[in-house]
Amino acid sequence: MDQLKSNSMGTDRKTVGREIVLPKRSFSMEFWVGLFTLGGVACAGYLSVGLAGMELNSSDKYEVFAEFDNVSGLKYGASVEIAGVPIGEVAAINLNDPVAQVRMHIDRAVRLRDDDILSIRTKGIIGDRYIKVSRGGGGKEVPFGGTILDTESVIDIEDVIGKVVHSLEGKSDTPVVDDEAQVEASSTGTSVAETPKAGTPKAGTPKAGTPKAGTGAE
Repeated sequence: MDQLKSNSMGTDRKTVGREIVLPKRSFSMEFWVGLFTLGGVACAGYLSVGLAGMELNSSDKYEVFAEFDNVSGLKYGASVEIAGVPIGEVAAINLNDPVAQVRMHIDRAVRLRDDDILSIRTKGIIGDRYIKVSRGGGGKEVPFGGTILDTESVIDIEDVIGKVVHSLEGKSDTPVVDDEAQVEASSTGTSVAETPKAGTPKAGTPKAGTPKAGTGAE
């Protein structure tokens, strides 16, 4: 027992005399994995905010509303332009029966006026639709959250084609009037309907070679 105690005491003295040296810390694989995970989460959050249409810094924009009869093809995020220069974007499209209400975010550096005309146009022939702002003569500034009523809706090609077809059908149903008959009618004072066409015998006039009524054949 005495020998064991003496051995343990000797070992404790040696341990106390030595300095405890801690291992150097190094960037392990777990550290890099955690850092990469945090970066991925941050990127995913940023993309989610962008896809959801949320603006982290919207202090440089203000809201303006506009009402259109037809907004077919206009989508969220569409550009709002003056002279081809983007000044804002479409933030939302809602139904305010019987018209469509478009909410726009406009740059604070540009102030819309109540006599400005907002038109829905298409970039190119089959491009995306956007809102074109045509400046007026210098009306009052539209307040934040105000509404512009002077708008031009989408030109529906199907409606235009339908109107052209109906107009052509109406022209085809109209009777064609001979120019010579119209000139003769104007000189004699009769209507065009009363003037027979060339080569058509008048009513009551027998055809050539036909004996008159009551006249016997010789």
